[in-house]
Amino acid sequence: MSDAAHEKWDARYSADDYEPSEEPVRFLRERVGDLGSGRALCLATGTGRNAVFLAECGFAVTAVDISPRGLQWARALAQRRGVEIEMVAADLLSYDLGTAAYDLITDFYFYEPRLFPAIGRALKPGGRFVFQTFSVDQAELPGGPSNRTFLVEQEDLLVAFADWRMRYFEDTIVDNQAVVRLIAERR
Repeated sequence: MSDAAHEKWDARYSADDYEPSEEPVRFLRERVGDLGSGRALCLATGTGRNAVFLAECGFAVTAVDISPRGLQWARALAQRRGVEIEMVAADLLSYDLGTAAYDLITDFYFYEPRLFPAIGRALKPGGRFVFQTFSVDQAELPGGPSNRTFLVEQEDLLVAFADWRMRYFEDTIVDNQAVVRLIAERR
């Protein structure tokens, strides 16, 4: 596990004034009806709001995050909502996502293109990948990251998923955030 990332996120999730959101990302809530059912993997799950939502929708969920403290928040939320989730504390760059193991994989606000091939291998044929993160246009807006390393170029994402069936793609401004969203289906 990357010690720096682990420490950064544990510190954020342990801050006295930190209060995690319990509501799923709006894009996931709006599109969940298009995602089928089965096993779901939530990458960089943070405090688990999206993982818990998917479990409430009937998915068997595995939630992976680098921060054990974030996963404590996720466990507490799952317990309050009465759902079971498998929690895994791991660095996604070294974690084995498996092969043809999932019907759905989600990734919200964690942009790491080196993971895309592993995501493709981990999805069953016909499985869906749901992604949303900041676009390069975020650098021009207040708040959010401005470091281009963490911002997505629309073209880069389209190239990365050129062999997939694109079910949904959008590069837009939502709630004063510049985001790229996609739902891609593994062929």
